[in-house]
Amino acid sequence: MEEIGEVFISYSHDSVEHVRRVLELSDKLRSEGIDCILDQYEASPPEGWPRWMDKKIRDAKFVLMICTEIYYKRVMGDEEAGKGHGVRWEGNLIYQHIYNSGTQNNKFIPVIFNPSHRSYIPTPLQGVTSYCVDTQNGYDDLYFRLLNKPKVKKPELGKLRPLPEKLVKTNPAVYLTGPIDVDLWNKAKWQATFFMCHPNRPPVLGLAFENEAAARKIFEVWHERYSENDEYEELRISIIEGEMPGEESGYSVHVGSDPDSAIQRLKDVGYEFDDDLLMMVSRINRMTPPVGSKNLEMFKQNYRVLKTYFLAPGVISKDKSQLKPIIDLGIYKGKIHFRNVMDIGDNDIDSVVLNKRGVKR
Repeated sequence: MEEIGEVFISYSHDSVEHVRRVLELSDKLRSEGIDCILDQYEASPPEGWPRWMDKKIRDAKFVLMICTEIYYKRVMGDEEAGKGHGVRWEGNLIYQHIYNSGTQNNKFIPVIFNPSHRSYIPTPLQGVTSYCVDTQNGYDDLYFRLLNKPKVKKPELGKLRPLPEKLVKTNPAVYLTGPIDVDLWNKAKWQATFFMCHPNRPPVLGLAFENEAAARKIFEVWHERYSENDEYEELRISIIEGEMPGEESGYSVHVGSDPDSAIQRLKDVGYEFDDDLLMMVSRINRMTPPVGSKNLEMFKQNYRVLKTYFLAPGVISKDKSQLKPIIDLGIYKGKIHFRNVMDIGDNDIDSVVLNKRGVKR
């Protein structure tokens, strides 16, 4: 078996919580066979901290750089005088190692605990692969990188296919696309929408279903189709606020497909659109939160700051008294549509929400 070698962890002591998270990451890696070197495991090295850091960085096979705003400032030399000497020293060593290797970096790996921290990766390493270990998938990607093993085995190279004859269309085609599998959604029973917010982390917009197995299947299919970050933003989520006749005060959540994104994806895989028609199915959930509820507003505030969120499933009891989020199936997204009833016209994609509720324009 190939020797893995030592992995040195470089980080800044931002807060008690941050130091704890770094220790938990190191402990987890060590429990799975990665020989992590961390200052928290040392009381006081006899050679002194500067020489200890120099030797450990030099001898390590990999150096994990835990990137935060404070770490970035100290490595890049932007921190105020008198702060962060340890990280400044490590930063100088890291710069020198990268310089000596002729800009070819196989040793220094940027790691973040939050997707919004990618901007804090030091400049010399912004072009290399970074790892967000806030999710199990991100941690697994880092783990297999340290093992120098691809997460997915490359298959044998097959034979080239013959070029197909160009398809000649005589009539407009009708394409049915979208994220809604009607039978599966009927089985899952979408009953509510929930929000989860945490400072400095992308908020969660959750779809709460009664049937856990069907809910998981919906998101597993979405992961296969749209991947973990919905590159085309084909999953379209809108939240429509405003009064509707015959309804209690609240808002509606509309889940469907973005037609422009769906067409672009189909074009990218070889379909041509002329006078073709695109048919889509969507689903609507009406929420009537109690007076004074701030959940939606907190989600909107977090989203405005971070410009990203996670779309995730959850399981809710029939009496709606218990909710279990399933965050590991979340999809990282950048786009959401906040709308008002008065801004939606007759031919608007969200007009189905108003038509269903009997809103007259």
